[in-house]
Amino acid sequence: MPDGGFPVRVDSLLLELASQEATGCLTVTEPEGEQSSVWFRDGQVYSVSVPGRRPLLGVRLMSSGALTPEALAEALEVQRTELQGWRLGELLVHLGFVDRAVVESFVTEQVRDQIADLLSWPVADKRFRNGKRTRQDVAPPVEVTDLLELAAERDARWAEIVPFIGGADAVPVRSTASPA
Repeated sequence: MPDGGFPVRVDSLLLELASQEATGCLTVTEPEGEQSSVWFRDGQVYSVSVPGRRPLLGVRLMSSGALTPEALAEALEVQRTELQGWRLGELLVHLGFVDRAVVESFVTEQVRDQIADLLSWPVADKRFRNGKRTRQDVAPPVEVTDLLELAAERDARWAEIVPFIGGADAVPVRSTASPA
């Protein structure tokens, strides 16, 4: 436990940096050593990186029908060969494959989901590097209070759903009973 034996909460760290209108990168390390990063600009979150398995932007856009597999393949090839360093969302908009508003919505959802995941982390160490930046995707920066509210709404919805589906790790089994 950092800071004199009192556990540090991720939401408190985020709110503190927001109140300071900080610009830079917060790195949070959990007891097992995994690290997450949250990038701020003027106290707002514009990018998040949390380890773990989650659907990537291209897969999410394809699943929704907003992007074809061919367009994704082409964009990934352009990203690999010509426009290295570009985020996929900005590249898809630049190439005209997906409307900016659609990509903004999906990227904002990804940021929200990653913040929600990060909120459950026990904090073994934290570091803020003032002025450290990363390339921003097409979504605009988001207020920390809005992200925390969206994360709480997501958790509340999951709490309603989990009793019916058996949890996030449940594996559906096809019934062997004959159809009624």
